[in-house]
Amino acid sequence: MRGVLLLAVLTIKSSYSRNIETPLERAYDVPDTVQWWFGDGGCYRIRTYAIDHDIHVFEIEDSPKTTIEFARTNNLKHYGDLIRVWHEIRIANWTDGSELEAAFARIGLASRIEINPRQFVFWKPDDAEYATKSTPK
Repeated sequence: MRGVLLLAVLTIKSSYSRNIETPLERAYDVPDTVQWWFGDGGCYRIRTYAIDHDIHVFEIEDSPKTTIEFARTNNLKHYGDLIRVWHEIRIANWTDGSELEAAFARIGLASRIEINPRQFVFWKPDDAEYATKSTPK
């Protein structure tokens, strides 16, 4: 599975269902993320909410306008003041554990990846199980 993961790690932890958002206070606090997956199965925007380990996945229609630059611009527009760090991770084979380990080691992150073989890949900020627990309005 070939693709690119654009990962924005945020300076907040939040809960969508409880409508709360707080700044990260300690180095070990788990952050929220905004991620974009560009792969053979299409383009997806993935938003993780650290407090509830909630995840919202949006399939983006196939369009020439949906590029990594579009994703960056969108993230800056909606989360610009909350982005702590960006990573653009290009992997030829996301099912190759050694390739993942090396790629994430280069950026100083653990390679906690969830793979849906038909659709998308996303990075988990911690070892908890992430699942859709709320419905976006």
